[in-house]
Amino acid sequence: MSRLLRHSPTWAWIRCAVAELVAVTCFVLFASVGLAQAKSPSSKKPARPNIVLIQADDAIRSDMPLMPNISRLMDTGGTQFSNYVAPYPLCGPARASLLTGQLSHNNQVFSNFRSNDGGHYRFKALSGKLNQANSLGPWLHRSGYQTALVGKYLNEYGALDRTEIPPGWDRWAALLDNSTYDYFNYAVNVDGKVQFHGDRTYAEAQLNFATNAANNTPKSFGEVIAQAQAAFVPYDYFGTQDESEYSMDVTGKMAANFVKNAAPRKKPFFLYYSPPGPHAEDTNHLQGLRPGAPDPDPRPPIRYADTYDNTPLPRPASFNEADVSDKASNLKNLPLLTDTQIEGITNNYRGRLGALRSVDDQVGKIVKKLKKSGEFGNTYFIFTSDNGYMQGDHRLRSSKFLPYENSVRVPAMMSGPGIKKNKVKTGAAMDVDLTATVLDMADAKSGRTPDGISLLPAAKGRKQLPKRDQPIEAMRPLFLFYTPITAFDLPYYGVRTSQYKYIHWSFETGPEYELYDLNKDPDELNNLAADPNYADVVAQLETKAAQLRTCRGKTCR
Repeated sequence: MSRLLRHSPTWAWIRCAVAELVAVTCFVLFASVGLAQAKSPSSKKPARPNIVLIQADDAIRSDMPLMPNISRLMDTGGTQFSNYVAPYPLCGPARASLLTGQLSHNNQVFSNFRSNDGGHYRFKALSGKLNQANSLGPWLHRSGYQTALVGKYLNEYGALDRTEIPPGWDRWAALLDNSTYDYFNYAVNVDGKVQFHGDRTYAEAQLNFATNAANNTPKSFGEVIAQAQAAFVPYDYFGTQDESEYSMDVTGKMAANFVKNAAPRKKPFFLYYSPPGPHAEDTNHLQGLRPGAPDPDPRPPIRYADTYDNTPLPRPASFNEADVSDKASNLKNLPLLTDTQIEGITNNYRGRLGALRSVDDQVGKIVKKLKKSGEFGNTYFIFTSDNGYMQGDHRLRSSKFLPYENSVRVPAMMSGPGIKKNKVKTGAAMDVDLTATVLDMADAKSGRTPDGISLLPAAKGRKQLPKRDQPIEAMRPLFLFYTPITAFDLPYYGVRTSQYKYIHWSFETGPEYELYDLNKDPDELNNLAADPNYADVVAQLETKAAQLRTCRGKTCR
């Protein structure tokens, strides 16, 4: 092109026209990009939520108002499930149900101990999809979550291998049995390394006691006492009591530190915090047979030693029930509680409240870490218990396992993004539902056929809980031998409906039955099973209970 053309008026016009065309094109292009950018936040999926699942041990519904941090979570956006049950109200089976999303008759963890088909070593040894490798922690780990377990795992954990870490957990800090139930002297497997707290020698004695029992299953209560006498020397020594070593505080700090370290990362996290409180410190007490056992049982932290001194023991109509002759034969001959026994129950109740208050303190610590990191608004909280607890109900001094209301019916609440504030859902719910709920929150999948449903739609007000009956079941006795205060913990199955509770006791001498109209008799004082007017109800509920006894998947829901 000649220099003459480049400087001519015509060329100047061409250059101007091209410039305008480019400008218009750029404007359209950038405007389109701007529109795309403006749309992207609404079309982009929100960050996957964090999940904190806190499972206390032996907490009951009436305890909840005394937990200020849990109450604050409810006030800011929480939903309670008032008819939530643990179908098998015992530590090992209930925890296995939460980890698998299956009822005990499907996950095949039938008790607390390997000797009667339960506990950690049963869960570990089961083959195929029944193995612990196919459970909640591994499912969430595979779906992209950082996973942590802090506190109690399953009964007997650590008795044969103190450094074992089950698959699927990125952070592991599990209490070792039997030291799990001593609040001041215990051991924790922290990512494969054993940490001792309190008096190490005494904590070692507890671990050795568990190892001996796991290797040499006692066949009588006398053998249990003999093993304890061999492990604890001197027999009336119970370790140290250092406030800084209190189990809930130590494990709570571990849980809060996991949250602190996990929150800044790109991955969401799942924390399963399972403190041992307010479970009795029964390694020390051994059902009250070790002289000089610490008092109360359990011991609160020193800061709450006197907080509940004037709190009255709950005394529902079932407390020290006047007439138990209509109960099944395992209970109908229980004597009335004496004033001395009631005083002991009251003392232990106040200790339980202090221990549970320390669990609530850890909830506050975790919340504080989340708020500081800016993750609180994107975190779901679930609080529950493995089972309930009876303290004087039906003349029982201290019990769970049994199918009565304060044993099977436990606290359950959740809060988090989109969950309705301070709501109570009265529909039927159970522990296997929490497994489905956690998976729903995480958008993760189960590796098993789930027996429960997600409670999240109900908590968010999108759906009502379906009308359904709740199974109750206990496949094995608590122990394979007689003990003074657990002789009544024997197998049963049954069903809890919106009106009735039906119990089929499976005694060696033959079956026995109980039927209660929960609407008219919520304290289960009047057994209607032998009343001819309820014969048809008994027959119908036996059919339903038998069906739920073998249900699987949808037929359990």
